[in-house]
Amino acid sequence: MNASLFRAGLVVVSLAVCLPTAFAAPPAPAVVLTPVQMAFLQAETRRIDETFIQKLMTIAGATREQVLRAIPAKGRLTERMARIYSSLEHDLKVQLTPEQKALMFAADEERKQALKDLPALAATK
Repeated sequence: MNASLFRAGLVVVSLAVCLPTAFAAPPAPAVVLTPVQMAFLQAETRRIDETFIQKLMTIAGATREQVLRAIPAKGRLTERMARIYSSLEHDLKVQLTPEQKALMFAADEERKQALKDLPALAATK
């Protein structure tokens, strides 16, 4: 009797583990963009990045070169905003206020959201 209850429990546990993956939605197909859409995507990416740089310049009172030096290279394993804060503080030789850091963080979130929405927007062009 104990063995049959044990087996029944194993069946229930295995079903509970397997069912969520069995009914998961299939991954969305990759969107293939035309050359015009790719050009739009690249231009908008540059525009979004430039807007982010301009916002950081305004918030921190830094030059364009200082902001560009503060932004870590793509693919670098680092906390992006912490690196930007510390680099700008080092270059400017001042502590950024919590308000400045919050504005920079908000600008980065806007940038991330715009970049996230960009492929869908490019697909409609």
